[in-house]
Amino acid sequence: MLEIVNGFLLIYFVILCTLSAIVPILVKPIAACFSRPSSEERVILNDLKKLKAEQQSLSMKDEFAAYSKLQRKINKLDVELKENSQSRLSKSLAIKGSINIILQVVIALVIIVSVIWFRREPIVTLDGDLFPLTTMLRYPSDIPNAISTHVWVLISNVSIRSLLKPILS
Repeated sequence: MLEIVNGFLLIYFVILCTLSAIVPILVKPIAACFSRPSSEERVILNDLKKLKAEQQSLSMKDEFAAYSKLQRKINKLDVELKENSQSRLSKSLAIKGSINIILQVVIALVIIVSVIWFRREPIVTLDGDLFPLTTMLRYPSDIPNAISTHVWVLISNVSIRSLLKPILS
């Protein structure tokens, strides 16, 4: 039988471990806010659309010179747009990496401080004798057959990451 001794801590650590596991999912929308196309890129894209529409209206056989002139302008804007996109992409990757590291560090620090703060609080107690594991599961708590915060965080982290692995992959 399982008796929950401290339900708040049980849920608190499950939420922290879940947040830690889903950081990669959270990073994408956060990073998207920082790496939107610039106004310059939008202007180039609009110009490109206009030039392509104008080129579509011309006959390649009848007005070859005008058609070729527009094609050169389109090619020039295409190259410029690709360069801007590449720089934005590299900037986006740097932002994603930074946000990922920052979130992981913050959550890890919160978990570590919480585990240290609540180290003597048992989360759950189990009926029966768990002789060889009793000391390891309850350390540093004095309640027999208890699961301490250290062990609970370890169990929660491994379980949640295992459950979410198919979703995150």
